[in-house]
Amino acid sequence: MLHDIFGVPFDSVARTVGRPTATCRQLARRARQKIEAQQGIEDSQGGVGVGVGASEHRQVTEKFITACATGDLDGLLEALVPDAWGDFDAGPADPRGIGVIHGALRVARHLLYFWGPPATLVSHPVAGQPALLGFADRTLVGVLVFTMREDKIESVHVIGDPRKLGFLSSQLG
Repeated sequence: MLHDIFGVPFDSVARTVGRPTATCRQLARRARQKIEAQQGIEDSQGGVGVGVGASEHRQVTEKFITACATGDLDGLLEALVPDAWGDFDAGPADPRGIGVIHGALRVARHLLYFWGPPATLVSHPVAGQPALLGFADRTLVGVLVFTMREDKIESVHVIGDPRKLGFLSSQLG
């Protein structure tokens, strides 16, 4: 993700995550193949990526940010599909995590708990998909990556791994 989405050289990614450069390249290649295969399945089933463009993504992202900033549970539920799900990547240092949460209401409540006031969310598309940078006290504390289903959010993957965020923060300046 750091290489393909944020343009970070593989050597830097390898130093950041403490793995050999060749391993990072191989992991990225496998991830790309998995995503391409999944997109092929979804496209053949009429799912993600059919007829939804950047402007629709932007509208949903803005609705999501507004709902979180104001603590509006109903507004957040309008941005999510009913069977939405979410997960959190805290990195290897925190194996507890919260696992995968299913259902729009549960997801929305967790999102408001962590990303409602006083957090600040900033839109930052990632590889054509809507994503947000989440800040607390002007410090990057998470990246929220959305998977869309038509004009709503199907899943929210939150990256909170301090190693990944530290590197991204240094790149953002």
